Amino acid sequence: MEIKVREYEKKDFDGVNLMLYEAFRRLKKTDLSENPNFHEVVAECNGRVVGYLLLTKVLNPIRNRHYYIIDYVCVVRDFRGYGVGEKMMEYAEEYARHCGGMYLQLTCRWTRIEAHKLYEKCGFVKRESDIFRKELI
Repeated sequence: MEIKVREYEKKDFDGVNLMLYEAFRRLKKTDLSENPNFHEVVAECNGRVVGYLLLTKVLNPIRNRHYYIIDYVCVVRDFRGYGVGEKMMEYAEEYARHCGGMYLQLTCRWTRIEAHKLYEKCGFVKRESDIFRKELI
């Protein structure tokens, strides 16, 4: 099984939305292709989109350098366990390094144990912190 990781294209919209809904009960509504602060990544197998992640570029104004947040990492259920997520994470890391990013950061629900294993395998370290959020809408 050959997995190709590449930039998101508009033709990937439906496949990405299927994955996003399966994994997060969310749908992609916005075309991000014109915004340089977002970089969408897909994994493809035999012409089918089987993985997705979103990189968001964030400026740290104190250090005057940027870093990247990884969001919405998802893989089609039938393709889990074949290295799809790992290949997308490698792609994200290479992209961020190439663009001069200081680090990659992500959050993950505590119930997503398999995702935690993937992130640790890819070199991410769980930090001792809590995330606070206040919904505005």
